[in-house]
Amino acid sequence: MAGSTTFTDDELKNFDDAMAKVRAVSDTLNGAQPTPEQQAQMAAAVQDSGLDVTRFNTLSNAVAADPALAARIRVVNATPPAPGTPAAAVTDDELNRFVTAMTQIRAVTAEVQNNQATPEQSAKLTAAVEASGLTTERFNAISQLVSATPYLQAKAQLAGARLEKGTSQ
Repeated sequence: MAGSTTFTDDELKNFDDAMAKVRAVSDTLNGAQPTPEQQAQMAAAVQDSGLDVTRFNTLSNAVAADPALAARIRVVNATPPAPGTPAAAVTDDELNRFVTAMTQIRAVTAEVQNNQATPEQSAKLTAAVEASGLTTERFNAISQLVSATPYLQAKAQLAGARLEKGTSQ
C-alpha cells in the first residue's frame, strides 16, 4: 500500500480526535443539512487535528471500508499495559494464535445446542487450542487477560480483522 492508503499512527489518532468533534456537531443536526456555522465548526475540527480536509475524507472513506483500519485506530488510542504486567507479556504472536483458535472455537460453539457440546465438538474445541501452538493454560490466561485489558481487546480485534481480511498488516 502506498500514498493515501497508508496512514501513520499519528494520523489515525488525529483522525479519531477530529471525528469525535465532527460527530458532536453532526449529532445536533437530526438529519438536517448543516448550517454554514456548523460546516465551519466541522472544518475547524478537522484542521485543528492537523489533517487537511482531503486527507480526513480519504481516511474517513478508508475506515468505513476497512474493519482492520478501524480496529487499528482502537489500538493506537488504547493505553498499553504497564511493563512487567501479565498483559504486557502477551506477545503479538501469542495474540494471533489466540485469535486464530478463538475463530475456530466460535465456529464450533455456534453449533453447540443447550450448552452441551457433543464429544465430537469437544474434540474440535481441544484441537483448535492445540493447533494454535498454545498450551491450554496459556490460552486460558490470554483469554482472561484479553477480557480484562482494553488494549489487548483492541489488539485482538485488529488481529481478527486482519485474519478475516487475509493479511497480517
